Amino acid sequence: MSQLNSILSLFEITDKNIIVKQISTKISPSGLHIHTINANLINDPIRCPHCGFKTLSNNGIHLSHIRLCTLNDGRYQLNLNKQRYLCHNCRETYGAFVQTNFTFSNNIKQQMVTLAKRTN
Repeated sequence: MSQLNSILSLFEITDKNIIVKQISTKISPSGLHIHTINANLINDPIRCPHCGFKTLSNNGIHLSHIRLCTLNDGRYQLNLNKQRYLCHNCRETYGAFVQTNFTFSNNIKQQMVTLAKRTN
């Protein structure tokens, strides 16, 4: 595992199809450190999930912005390029699946539930 990919293990991201390309840091006007992890999610599907035929080709890339949990008072964001595919048999398109409308990691969702419980 490369050093860049081992960073994903800090956020409990274990998908072997995610390849980290670059990590950058910038400081927001409020002084918050924002760390951006740029990665690609590429899998090689064999068959179309809609019709089952082996007539797939690459059909562009979709960029998802996923907010990860904070570490050392810094905000982490995963910019994930997901490969899109086109089936030449049924003409359906689909992408490498993460989750529909997925903008917060599961760790962030767990932190929100924990904070909500503390306010009671």
